[in-house]
Amino acid sequence: MKLLRRLYGYLARYKAWAVLAFGSMLVFAATQTMLMILVRPLFDEVLTRPTARAAVTRTDTERQAVLDAVLNRDRPVGQRGAVINAYDRAQARWDAWWNGSPSKKAQRVLMALFIVFMIRAFTSFFSEYAFQKVGLSTVRDLRNELYERIIQQSHRFFSERSTGEMVSRVVSDADAIQAAVSTRMGDLFQESITLLGLIGFIFISNTELALISMIAAPVIVLPVVQFGRRLRRTTHRSQERMADIATLLEETIRGVRIVKAFTMENFEIGRFREATRKHLSWNLKAQRVQALTSPVMELLAGFCMLALFSYAHRRIANGTLTTGQFVSFLTALAAMYAPLKKLNKVNLSVNTALSAAARVFGMLDIDNEVKEKPDAVVMRGVGAGVRYEHVSFAYGNEPVLRNVDLTIAPGEIVALVGGSGAGKSTFVNLLPRFYDVNAGRITIDGIDVRDATLQSLRGLMGFVTQEVVLFNDTVRNNIAYGRADADERLVIEAAKAANAHDFISALPQGYDTQIGESGVLLSGGQRQRLAIARALFKDPPILVLDEATSALDTESERLVQQALNNLMRGRTTLVIAHRLSTIRSAHKIVALDKGQIVEMGTHEELLARRGVYRKLHDLQFADEVAV
Repeated sequence: MKLLRRLYGYLARYKAWAVLAFGSMLVFAATQTMLMILVRPLFDEVLTRPTARAAVTRTDTERQAVLDAVLNRDRPVGQRGAVINAYDRAQARWDAWWNGSPSKKAQRVLMALFIVFMIRAFTSFFSEYAFQKVGLSTVRDLRNELYERIIQQSHRFFSERSTGEMVSRVVSDADAIQAAVSTRMGDLFQESITLLGLIGFIFISNTELALISMIAAPVIVLPVVQFGRRLRRTTHRSQERMADIATLLEETIRGVRIVKAFTMENFEIGRFREATRKHLSWNLKAQRVQALTSPVMELLAGFCMLALFSYAHRRIANGTLTTGQFVSFLTALAAMYAPLKKLNKVNLSVNTALSAAARVFGMLDIDNEVKEKPDAVVMRGVGAGVRYEHVSFAYGNEPVLRNVDLTIAPGEIVALVGGSGAGKSTFVNLLPRFYDVNAGRITIDGIDVRDATLQSLRGLMGFVTQEVVLFNDTVRNNIAYGRADADERLVIEAAKAANAHDFISALPQGYDTQIGESGVLLSGGQRQRLAIARALFKDPPILVLDEATSALDTESERLVQQALNNLMRGRTTLVIAHRLSTIRSAHKIVALDKGQIVEMGTHEELLARRGVYRKLHDLQFADEVAV
């Protein structure tokens, strides 16, 4: 119920449409009951010959005796007259309108049927469209909120979850909720109202028959509830297996070059087939539950109908029930089957949606460990520089940085070197608050980064990483990322400074060329220069560079290094160095080992010390000579 209440909370934004949908459903349900009421005169007045009709007509005394037997059964003698009088008054009002020739009566019945069908047509459209509007808009809002929540999470959130899992939550689980909310919830309200109207009619029409029919209701309802519980468990497993498929698909497509290079196509096909086999297995379990539901309901309903026909046969033979009355009652009872069947599907769909909603809300409820303070200040610039003061950080129980102290002056280029796992990437990721420090603090112009707004903090920084991230868009939109109104002159100037203008101009549509997913239509050097152009266009005072020239050919490396030099000019820069030859001009080189700063100085100073930096330098130089 908590999940349902939370889902319904999203409906509050569309109250007007919900009222329209609910009102239309009420009218539609009323027309269903009206059709059942018109069945009796349709059979007794329109479809019965006058001679046959006369045969079933009784005198007032006979009618009084029948009413006394049917309506007053089991009532105290003193209360019987009130019931008969109430019935007579209602009958008198009906007779005043109804009396006339048989042809007139037939015309009135047919006209009433026409009006009811017209009303049903209009209310069916409005109820379905209005509820679709509410449902689709609600799920749109939920999906947007989920995406917003994911995109604002810290790096730890993404490092602990697969891409496929997040895609599955936003796409597959949201679709399951949409199917329930936009379609099945409409059925829930409309069919419930229709069912209540029909139940009211059959009790008014013939209380005794209605009571007999309702005895069988629990026999039908209990299996439905049990099937719903089983379906909820199986669909939960099915959605988990779909997340596994999405993860595997994303990994394989992203790493398709490695798959082909190692000729692992058959291996990956086998993994995918195993994942789809598990998904199919759980899907079939869910389908077995769904497929069993209707036959079980129909079988139970069939037994109940046989008992009802047997009882009605005796009543009609005794003269206490007319064929029209029974057909009207039976039609109403049969009409209840469609709402019951739809409500059963609603039950199954809602259980599927609740399972999906539990996963969606579970992701929505994950706390973001990097939070912005209510009174956060806006950072204006580097000012006095950047300082790391006794900074420590750990992923779980594994310490990555230990009591690090470093001062970076405005405009200074600081290179970080060290072996794998030394803490270089963590060092730079703490500056824009991709993670928060466990101890100590990081300041920019004397302001703790945790006291600043995230937008102003990250607005001071530009990033060029080893793994270039480009979007499936035009060259222009990749350089002026997020700035559709950018001045083209500034875009071209950034491209020229990044040594990218020439190859961009040679592209089929120049700056309007679509570069494909992750820039797949460009070479590695071209992608790097586009990333540098993007950083230049942003013109940030602080740069974080994860040098990416090691995988480039000589010519591309030269062009990229020139672009990097243009980018670093006059900016406070943190460089994660892979090729030590590219950082000789750095103002300060910081050597990290096991999360601690073990050496710091210029290139010449650190070579002279013959410490960690000298070992790294000699090892890399020896490898280059060997090559």
